[in-house]
Amino acid sequence: MQHRSLFRRTAVRVACTGVVIAAAALIAGGVAGGAAWSGAAWGALTGGLLTAITVVALLVPWDRFPMLASAGVMASFAGKVLVMIGVVLVLGPHRDALAPGWFFSAFAAALLGVTGVEVVSLGSGSHAPSGGREPDQDT
Repeated sequence: MQHRSLFRRTAVRVACTGVVIAAAALIAGGVAGGAAWSGAAWGALTGGLLTAITVVALLVPWDRFPMLASAGVMASFAGKVLVMIGVVLVLGPHRDALAPGWFFSAFAAALLGVTGVEVVSLGSGSHAPSGGREPDQDT
């Protein structure tokens, strides 16, 4: 399997996982109602934004830009840090309107679920051929 197809397959898996976790958090928060709904919605939104950053980073054809490939990881990390700073700033005045447990539960479920799927999916393709020549076995 080529690296590009491995990264695309992983991006699809990560996106599906993020959507399922966000939907589950929204449904659970909606059933609970009130501040739980608000907390779950903010947690799902935050998790969704972090998922989107991960998906975009996985879909960039880094093989076309080999010198920038390592910068992709840092750009993804920087984007996630900026999202978290933005969420803290936006939620500051609205903290009393949401249940923090619901926020952190929805956010943590998305973050851990997406990261787990990304690691396992990329790890399962780590034995894929790189396209280079195999070293001679008899030397």
